Amino acid sequence: MCFHQKSFNVLNAIETVGTDYMIVTYRKPYGIVKGMLKKYKKIGIISCNSCARICETGGQERMDELTERLKKDGYDVVGSDLVPMACNLDAVKRREYTGDSLVVLACDSGVFTVQSLFPNKTVIAGLDTIGLGARDSEGNIFLMKKF
Repeated sequence: MCFHQKSFNVLNAIETVGTDYMIVTYRKPYGIVKGMLKKYKKIGIISCNSCARICETGGQERMDELTERLKKDGYDVVGSDLVPMACNLDAVKRREYTGDSLVVLACDSGVFTVQSLFPNKTVIAGLDTIGLGARDSEGNIFLMKKF
């Protein structure tokens, strides 16, 4: 995916908040995510299936990819959950998440939603939130406001 703005071009990621508007996110490097995890802890992965799926930073495919990579590196991934929208309190709280640590593939709003609902778990953001974006009818993503 390519994001367009005169002075800013991101090649990876968005989170959709509505039909045409989205939160632009960027996938953290795998080594950074891995460095925040402990091998002795049980790990769960939560992925947003709205905009993260559209922008290829989350959704089922990225969740499965991260799960396999962590398992290959010796981490105890005990569950993965695809939620319709990680920023939706009702969608997130209806579930029971396994793991002492939860890696969240969502925008900051989704990460904070998980943190607020599960304060006894370590929550790790798998994405960085870049700013607000919009998508046109051809699927092009435009960064409208950088955070």
